[in-house]
Formats: sequence, C-alpha cells, structure tokens
Amino acid sequence: MNSIVNEKQFISSRLNIAYENLSQSYLQKAVALGTQSVINFPIQTSQVASPLVTDNLLNLNDEFVVTHYTVFLRTVATDSPTNTQLLNAVPYTYNDTNVFTGTNSANVGAIYNGTLSFTIDRKDFIPAFPSRAFYRVGVTQTAANSGYATGPKTTNSFDNGLFGFYQTEPVKITGRQTIDIAIDLGASVVMDDSSVTNYAVLELRGYLVVNAKN
Repeated sequence: MNSIVNEKQFISSRLNIAYENLSQSYLQKAVALGTQSVINFPIQTSQVASPLVTDNLLNLNDEFVVTHYTVFLRTVATDSPTNTQLLNAVPYTYNDTNVFTGTNSANVGAIYNGTLSFTIDRKDFIPAFPSRAFYRVGVTQTAANSGYATGPKTTNSFDNGLFGFYQTEPVKITGRQTIDIAIDLGASVVMDDSSVTNYAVLELRGYLVVNAKN
C-alpha cells in the first residue's frame, strides 16, 4: 500500500483527525540573519506582521501535523531583496564556501553546530536536537567545495525529495497554540555582510487540516 496512505491512516487513528481532512502540505519561515545567539522561527500568521513571499505560515483556524522538518540556508546579494530575488534564491543544505564568501557570511556554518528546540504550549516537544542532522553535502557540489580550483563548475545535487529532512513522530500543532521553535548557537555570531542578506529557513512537512477551528 502507498506509504502516504499508511501514514495518513496512522495519523487519523492516533490523532483523531478524519482521514479525508488530511492534505499533504508544508510550512516554511525564512529568518534574515544578523548578529545573534538564538534564531527564532515564528510559523504562525498571527506572529508575523510582514511575511516574506517565500513564507508559508499556519493560519489561525488551521491545524498541521508535522512528519518531517529541516533547516537550510538561502542568500541574496542585496540588503533589500525583492520578491523575485527571494523566489529565485537557491536552497543550500550546507555552508557552501563558494557561495557564503563574505567575512561574516562565512559564519553561517555555525547554524549546523547549534541546537534546535521545539516547544508547544510551553511543553518541550523537542528539548534539544542537533542541527547537524540537517547538514547535507550533495555528491556534486560547486567547484570550491569539490577539492579543485579549476575545471568545469558543477551544481549542488539533491539526492531525493527529502534531502536534508529529518523524520519525527507525527505531532499536531494549531494556529492558536503557543509555538516556539529556535536554534540556539550557544554564543553570539555575526552572519551578515553589507550588500547581502543571508537566511536560515525552517521547513516543516506533513499534513494540513484547513478550518479545523471555526
């Protein structure tokens, strides 16, 4: 049987959600990096006054069942990215040294040595999870990461649709709960250079239940 069907059947029985109400979906929040020791990822529309064009947040009356999650990087070569630039920004599953070249941009690798926490209504769902679990370097990479200075330039490969994602037991969150997701770096790190904006991006995959709370 299809693995998604099995997963939906399990979620339906375990979390008491009607099978037909579960729709495959995702949530995403990009956070511009500056000088910080903690990176917070607000994923609810009620917590984000001006969402980015790439954000996909949880509405007040909706529910979402998380099955996979990841944190990756983006960069745009300007201090004020346009919607088009954000939509064209490539996702990086590691701190590509051919891309994050600025004095401070080179520090984005600190994210993969941080600790992710996930708190729901002030209860620890994930108290401490290594961000290193999301670190993925593809079989093909940009030249500077491949061990040679000259030759044909390649691009970063993605081996499968869940490249960089980590699986979790299904957990339901709602647009009305108090949800805190953050990466603690353990020390203040400067990750911003002039004329460039670097982002840490949280993406949750799973199943959306629309208008669960009316």
